[in-house]
Amino acid sequence: MGNAKLLAICFVILLGSCSKGALQISGEGSSGGVTPDFIGWNVSAFNHSDASSAKTRALVNDYSALRDACTYSEMNEAEKIGIFGNYTFGDSTGVAFDNVDLWWWKKEDGNPFPDYLGNESLWNYPGDNVKWKDNADYVFKAYFPKGKVELQPGSGAGRILAVYDSEVSQYDFMVAHRSLRSKSENPVSLRMQHALAALKFDFQFVDAGVTDKLLSCWLENSGSNGFYTRSTLNFTDDIVWPHSTPIPSATPFYYWEPSTPLNMSGTSAVEAYSTPAAAGKGDLFTKNSGWVLIVPQSSETAGTLNLCFKTQTGGDVVYRAILPAYDFMAGYRYTYHIRLTSTEVRVALTIAEWNERKSSYEVDFND
Repeated sequence: MGNAKLLAICFVILLGSCSKGALQISGEGSSGGVTPDFIGWNVSAFNHSDASSAKTRALVNDYSALRDACTYSEMNEAEKIGIFGNYTFGDSTGVAFDNVDLWWWKKEDGNPFPDYLGNESLWNYPGDNVKWKDNADYVFKAYFPKGKVELQPGSGAGRILAVYDSEVSQYDFMVAHRSLRSKSENPVSLRMQHALAALKFDFQFVDAGVTDKLLSCWLENSGSNGFYTRSTLNFTDDIVWPHSTPIPSATPFYYWEPSTPLNMSGTSAVEAYSTPAAAGKGDLFTKNSGWVLIVPQSSETAGTLNLCFKTQTGGDVVYRAILPAYDFMAGYRYTYHIRLTSTEVRVALTIAEWNERKSSYEVDFND
């Protein structure tokens, strides 16, 4: 492939389609009786559930995946959803839930409502059931996974403040907000939103009969106003990640070196970050079946990225593919397709909602 090059010949964008239609649970219990006077919970992972979504080991793709993550078994220590809840009645205020655990478990006199799919629900919290205060206004916040999220002082029903460092952690961070009048909705519906974005990179040789092996890859900023890997979420009604300190220009981040080099040929693409890494060479980024979770950020701040990689035939030569500035939004996945020839590198990008594979239209960018 010759000397190191900065090439971005083709840039294709496929925008994921939106779909809605979450099941609305009625205010009656599963037996059709009168609504209990205590607060119950119903949880969904998205506005819809797509059974055809690609499954990963750690990413939450649909309601079932979230429920399973919150279910204890001999093979799984249940994750928890953290719940905050305050109420206002006239001039008085009170706390209904102060960072209380919510997970899928059998509780005597627990949740009587059906779940998101209309089945028996085991979404329960420990201790006594919390009763509604008549005619009060409630505000709730939820976050997942409780045991991993780095909450900051000031977090509560009004806002969630949490640090995420994608070079240190790679968990699927989710949040939810509900504001309602007492008993106007029971169970309370928590629609968990993905607070992060996700990147994937696949490589393929397109010249017939040409093969090579991918030895390593990483990202670098090409300028001072660049991509950052750490920020503090400020979640009220919307997911907001304030601009943070960018990684210094030409400093490697998300470095990954597979324990066994990956074969690249014209037959099929190979995915970076999808196989175990050599010792100390980026195993953290292999936990999500090739997806690298990132802090959402705008193109104005993220700037232009370089995808750097080495191949077996190139030896110590570092190849660089330009990734033009783009908006990385919470709840979306971005797949960069790197296509190699003997003389150039071509880059294409597909974008979809977290659990969507379909696209509604296509835009081509050509140099």
